[in-house]
Amino acid sequence: MLMRRLLPSLLYLLAPTLAAQPLLHACASVAEPAARLACYDKAFPPPPAVHAAAAEKAQADFGLAKPHEPLLNPGQTHEQAAPERIESRVVKVEYGRAGQRSFTLENGQVWTQAESRSSGHVQAGDNVQLRKGLLGSYVLVTPAGVRLGVRRMR
Repeated sequence: MLMRRLLPSLLYLLAPTLAAQPLLHACASVAEPAARLACYDKAFPPPPAVHAAAAEKAQADFGLAKPHEPLLNPGQTHEQAAPERIESRVVKVEYGRAGQRSFTLENGQVWTQAESRSSGHVQAGDNVQLRKGLLGSYVLVTPAGVRLGVRRMR
């Protein structure tokens, strides 16, 4: 009976102390953002749809300048986050000044020829590969295997 009277009083006295101490997950104390995200992802793994969306975004962002290495979701490979190459079909070829060509791909990306030579016939309907080259450059490989230096416009 004494316990029943003291318990509410004890809880009343401890309530402000308990409320002042937020319940924190161990990951909250990790200072580095990438390491903190990795900690939370390990504790609360994202669903498979997140992996699929991240791989799709990496494909869509291929060739755009990125200021840093991508963060990986748990279970995601580096190739999924930052592919070395993509494949797509050319839907439109446009000729600009000085013989430079622009290639619009079915995935919506637009690439322009980065070099003045015009070797390598590319036409709408061709399946091409875009690969990472040296020093941040990119190469479009035609169906005949000709390599053209290109840069991503959008």
